[in-house]
Amino acid sequence: MRMAGFFTNAMLVGRTRAPGIDSLTQHEAVLDALGGLAVPIIADVECGHVPPYMPLVNGAHGHVVYTEHRNELTQALT
Repeated sequence: MRMAGFFTNAMLVGRTRAPGIDSLTQHEAVLDALGGLAVPIIADVECGHVPPYMPLVNGAHGHVVYTEHRNELTQALT
């Protein structure tokens, strides 16, 4: 997927209940897998398999605002 240009803007990573292991936390695993993409990574997003299950629409275009005082994701079906 990287070679096809899917990871060019940013990565959103949902929260998980899965435990880390002694030598690798969940956040370290994400950085190991995605850190070389040279894009911003926002972790612990409230989507995926942990409530409150914010739906992300496959194929939708999204606009993310992530600052100290504002966190927002807007999706557009175009």
